[in-house]
Amino acid sequence: MKTTHVTRTLLACLAVVVALGMMTGCQRKRPIETLDTGFDDDLMARETTTTGEGLPQMELERLLFEPGSQYGLQTVYFDYDSNTLRADAMAILRENAEKIKQVPGVVIQLAGHCDERGTQEYNLALGERRALAVRQYLIQLGVSGDRLITISYGKEFPAVLGSNEAAWAKNRRVEFNRAR
Repeated sequence: MKTTHVTRTLLACLAVVVALGMMTGCQRKRPIETLDTGFDDDLMARETTTTGEGLPQMELERLLFEPGSQYGLQTVYFDYDSNTLRADAMAILRENAEKIKQVPGVVIQLAGHCDERGTQEYNLALGERRALAVRQYLIQLGVSGDRLITISYGKEFPAVLGSNEAAWAKNRRVEFNRAR
């Protein structure tokens, strides 16, 4: 008789543990976002701060780097063997500068890229010149230089594979990434 009572008690405890485990395991899990901007002490204040467009500050930061977002920073493209900003690139950079200025504290990596032609060393140098040209123009537009980090990937990370002008044109670029 005593064994049956102990068994029932153990089974009841086990059922409670399983039920609690299922309830905990079924909770919706939110992705964890890490943001290393050096402003961790005022994270809650930044989350509730809204921009002029009514978006929370943290949401606008996320959207800056989301492809296809109307708030996202757009890539700029270059002519062959050139780090000179084209008119279309300057127009995009003016838009990007306004978006960047709305999100104080975010640090942006300007990543220079090249097409597959040329040596690795030459393309690394050209990618760096492209990133620096974008940085300098953004500074002229009022973005603080300490928020802009440059890097060159040369021809290592093509946006489009192929050995034709259409592919090469998409690979001669500077992309905007969240600095980590």
